[in-house]
Amino acid sequence: MSAAVQVGTTMVLARLLTPADFGLMAMALTLTALVNQFRQLGLSQAVVQRPDLRWSQVSALFWVNTAVGVVLAGLVALGGIPLAAFYDEPALVPLCAALGAGFVVSGVSVQHGALLNRAMQFRRISLRNVTAGLLSSLAALAAALLGLGVWALVVQNVSALVFATILNWWAVPWRPSSPRRLADAAPLLRFGIHVSVANLFHTVSREGDNVVIGRFLDAGALGLYTRAYSLLMLPLRQLKTPVQAVMVPTLAALQEEPGRYRLAYRTAIAGLCHAGMPLVVVLAVAADEVIAVVLGDQWLAAARIFQLLALASFVQLVSTTTGWIYTSTGRGRPYVAWAVVGGVVTVAGFLVGVRWGVQGVAASYAATQLLLVVPGFALACRHSPVALGDPFRAMARPSVVAALVLVTTAGVRSAVVPRVSAPLALAATVAGALVVWGVVMMLWPAARRELVGLVASLRRRRADRESSAGSH
Repeated sequence: MSAAVQVGTTMVLARLLTPADFGLMAMALTLTALVNQFRQLGLSQAVVQRPDLRWSQVSALFWVNTAVGVVLAGLVALGGIPLAAFYDEPALVPLCAALGAGFVVSGVSVQHGALLNRAMQFRRISLRNVTAGLLSSLAALAAALLGLGVWALVVQNVSALVFATILNWWAVPWRPSSPRRLADAAPLLRFGIHVSVANLFHTVSREGDNVVIGRFLDAGALGLYTRAYSLLMLPLRQLKTPVQAVMVPTLAALQEEPGRYRLAYRTAIAGLCHAGMPLVVVLAVAADEVIAVVLGDQWLAAARIFQLLALASFVQLVSTTTGWIYTSTGRGRPYVAWAVVGGVVTVAGFLVGVRWGVQGVAASYAATQLLLVVPGFALACRHSPVALGDPFRAMARPSVVAALVLVTTAGVRSAVVPRVSAPLALAATVAGALVVWGVVMMLWPAARRELVGLVASLRRRRADRESSAGSH
């Protein structure tokens, strides 16, 4: 449901707004994305990872997050001035001031959201996400129809935070006590700060492409790039987010049982790849049709960008799970070290790739992610229950299935594209992919067991945690 809301909103806004509007918003979001890494200070992950958590600690963290939200709101508002000078876009000053207000609102809901994740209350989380997304989308569409241009995107961003905060407080009956015994938060702050710094460098590498494109090209090119990236990430996040939400607390609970930890991790990787890799293949093959149907013909120049970013996503589907290992085992320092290395390499790639335009940036992103995957796992697996070969063995069967889907979808698309419209060509390509994927999964018991194993594991872990939360 959440994905349907986002797709529907994207389809309408892409036709009401221009690539330059989206590019201008992306420029503003480069600042908020960086600052956002300090909104939680890694404290939501600390609450999930901590095996022995006291309510006095949660209250202390609440007041820390609230204070941080106020400070960050001021930094974002003031940061709009140098950001506007950097991009030579004066309109960024009021945009950043408005976006900064969202940090005040979201700061008071960090701990409520963390408690929902810790208890694995995924139905409530899903309801919150769908409701907040729907209401903020309606607000954005209304603003766009009123001719507010880029401000429609600002309305969507800030109102989503407001609605999510209201729903978090409604879903979680816990209320913070007065700001006493802040020292109780010290052990969680130490771990949380490591996570925040690591996330900051991950964000630098993720937002570095937007900064480079905005600085050396223009808002229109950045708009094409960010819409391609957002459209690609939308279905993949629907797969990865619920799996990650379950696996981090699950792996944290299995720290003292290395064998079960390793098995749970391998099961999650294999199942995630069986669902995600064929999806990336279909999106890449049918890029022109996906862009035309979802965004409209004015965005067709984003199709090649979309395909290049799909190559990066194929690798990232697995490589980003190194964060599960670091977070669940509480290894903050090596997490930071690798984030710094990854950020430097990725941004260096963007600076090289921009010489060939926006497609060069997308190609450099794919190349650096492929370059980093093996050393990334080598560091993450050290001093953990996971062996270096585990993630790559888990990818083996899904890669074969994805290759079969690639051959099929490429053949179907080449046969139908000259004869039918873009929506029909996309439908035929997706149908061919589903048929071959379903047949392979039925005829290959080992592959089927890997996918079923993930689903069963997620259901079992969620039931265990909800039962445990209910008994308390």
